[in-house]
Amino acid sequence: MSATGRSKARHTGDQYTTPAWCVEAILSALYSSGSDLPEVVLDPCCGDGSLLRTVEQHLLGAHKCEVSCKGIEIDDILAFRASKVCSVIEGDATAVGWPAADLIITNPPYSLAEEFVRKALAEVSQYSTIVMLLRLNWLASLRRAAFHCKHPADIYVLSKRPSFTGGRTDACEYAWFCWGQGRGNRWSIL
Repeated sequence: MSATGRSKARHTGDQYTTPAWCVEAILSALYSSGSDLPEVVLDPCCGDGSLLRTVEQHLLGAHKCEVSCKGIEIDDILAFRASKVCSVIEGDATAVGWPAADLIITNPPYSLAEEFVRKALAEVSQYSTIVMLLRLNWLASLRRAAFHCKHPADIYVLSKRPSFTGGRTDACEYAWFCWGQGRGNRWSIL
């Protein structure tokens, strides 16, 4: 997702690559002690697989932990590219079943963010960790107030704005929203 250059044409399917430093920051926060490392990681809108590649490299480098990466991608060309990194289901992640995973991590299209979060909460084991990169203002919605009360997340605010286009940084602040057992109503700055 990106709010950069709103006056210009948007990327097809809201496909914006998540900077590696953003992924590494949340993984360092979630797995600082090296315990409860994930064995299976799913990105339900994996694009070309770059986010999963970063997860795999970070966990292997920081914790000597090998993971099985899985992805779901609606675009056939991107799914083909991602297949070099992970096992890929080609299809609409909001319509297909999700494979079991210990960690679900993604940067969903902003227009479908709530749909992805609800699908993740409904699809995955209560022992899984769900991590979504969302605009910080995703919290500020009267329409989602009841949802936030029912499904509180831990919020990990990025200390700087990411660039999703390889140029200037984005126009708004972002945070990783994290759901899972023992999580909710805490925040920190990465």
